[in-house]
Amino acid sequence: MITLRMISHRYHGSVKLHFLLKQLVGYIIYWLSVWFLHLFIYHEDLLPKNYIWLSFLVPASAYIEKLARASNRQSLCGLSREQIANITQREIIFALVTVFGVIVMTKEPIASRAFLALFFTLYATWIIWMNNVGHRSLQRYLYRSQERGKTKTLVLAPPREIERDEALRVSSILPGSDVMGYVAFGGSPSSAAIDMASFPVLGDFRDLARICKDYGARMLLTTGIEDRPSLVQSIQKMCDSYGIRLVWVDDKAHKFKGKIDAHQDGNRVYLTRYSEPLEDPVMRFLKRLIDLCFSLIIAITIFPWLCLGVWLLQKIESPGPLFYTQKRTGRNGEIFEVFKFRSMHINDSAGVQAKVGDSRIYPGGNFLRKSSLDEIPQIINVLRGQMSVVGPRPHFIDHDQAFGEFIDNYAVRYFAKPGITGLAQTKGCRGETDTELKVFQRVRLDNFYLRNWSLWMDLKIIVATAWQVIFPPQSAR
Repeated sequence: MITLRMISHRYHGSVKLHFLLKQLVGYIIYWLSVWFLHLFIYHEDLLPKNYIWLSFLVPASAYIEKLARASNRQSLCGLSREQIANITQREIIFALVTVFGVIVMTKEPIASRAFLALFFTLYATWIIWMNNVGHRSLQRYLYRSQERGKTKTLVLAPPREIERDEALRVSSILPGSDVMGYVAFGGSPSSAAIDMASFPVLGDFRDLARICKDYGARMLLTTGIEDRPSLVQSIQKMCDSYGIRLVWVDDKAHKFKGKIDAHQDGNRVYLTRYSEPLEDPVMRFLKRLIDLCFSLIIAITIFPWLCLGVWLLQKIESPGPLFYTQKRTGRNGEIFEVFKFRSMHINDSAGVQAKVGDSRIYPGGNFLRKSSLDEIPQIINVLRGQMSVVGPRPHFIDHDQAFGEFIDNYAVRYFAKPGITGLAQTKGCRGETDTELKVFQRVRLDNFYLRNWSLWMDLKIIVATAWQVIFPPQSAR
């Protein structure tokens, strides 16, 4: 029996981040208003210290309004303009009633009318913009890919669902999804329905794999399809092989294998096989913040001296460029160039994996590889946003293609940014991947990391990696 957690990391994380941003900027507006009036207009007649207690009322009122709001109105995605306007009006009224109510009850007119007028004008403008424009911009930013914008999404649905244009509703629950069109299941919709639908019909179920590949789909929504566990498993297998997230939409729980993630919306349940903590934008922000802090510290303190040392070593043993770049596969299957210190003599065998006793490696390069110091320049990729400090290690592009042929869910590792180090590397799965068993072990640990990520896990992996730099394992090449 599978217990649904009724949590969607992406949905609830987006709601949290949107709320926090509104209150953070609202708080900044509050104090900018206070200090502007104090410094330029009222001076000693308006003292900032008298406004400290009042500053907590607005975020408190916003939190109360959020708790009182219906569960299907927590996210603004998919709501009509009228519904968004009603929510915006509620937020502003709650803030006004709370502030003026407390002032009246305390009978202490320490808040000037000029301040109240200035602050609430700016605050209302901010809330109106954030609810009508800002939340959409936030979704585009959070779930964009480097090349494709938002998450390209296909909707697999029977004719009756296409005729009802159901994609408009189901896509609104998943922030960042960019519906490209329908794939018909079990028949073709009428020509009139096709003309009226908001999205084009791209083909039928028999061509699903080809359509997903041709359109570069990163998410597949299925809606209105009967409870058929064998069909779920076959579509899931296809999605795993292409690195596509499958979301099964229905009014009952289906039997996915693995750790289920689910979200309830009215009488609909949105189910996915994989629980991905990093789809929560708040957690993703924290991880990115740690990446930036860690990379900047290394870039300022260690990297310049390391570059000098490696450059001198290369001058003596193997003259040539300091860095070596190579195309690797990143998040969402996007190709980028990874930076490394050059640990081999200049040669024409790029893409051939290093082996024990490889003659292409100059003597000092052996030390760089065994200690993993050759990977340090990848902090450049981290600062660019192409990699994370911790994540699945990026492989050669031709290796990705080869490994994907015998591991069905290999492409699932593309759900997260690749890392300078990863769980697999700290568990001994490093060095040459010359057997299928070694590849299976790496992929198994990478997928475990994706489903069970936490800040604490990242910290442990960083510490374990630092230990391996000092005491390199025998598997290091």
